[in-house]
Amino acid sequence: MNQPICKIDMTPLVGVALILVIVFIVTSPLNMAPIDTDIRLPKAATVAAKSQTNITISLTSDLRLAINEDWVRNNQFESRLQRELKKHPDRLVVIRADKDVRHKRILHILSQIKNAGASKIALATEQRRRVSL
Repeated sequence: MNQPICKIDMTPLVGVALILVIVFIVTSPLNMAPIDTDIRLPKAATVAAKSQTNITISLTSDLRLAINEDWVRNNQFESRLQRELKKHPDRLVVIRADKDVRHKRILHILSQIKNAGASKIALATEQRRRVSL
């Protein structure tokens, strides 16, 4: 009983597989994003010059507040922010809080900012540096 021997030529399959491996190796560093969620919030002392496009709220570790680098008492914060927002209602309000400030305090500041009438709010963080090999 002589049966014909059927063989599949594997050369094209191996070629395609190697090309796919090369494509994945080349593109895999592009897809890798840092997974670490440890965010180091900047200290309020690192605030640069006054921004003309944003309203910056700085909160230090000893809970002192500043609006665009002008120190404000806690009981005057909301009314002072309302005045700033009336002058520039479309500006982004950026919160720069020290990393040691409790989240509860930041949430309280967020509610005061919303009560003052801000519609655009952002939290400032330091960008994590990538280590290149």
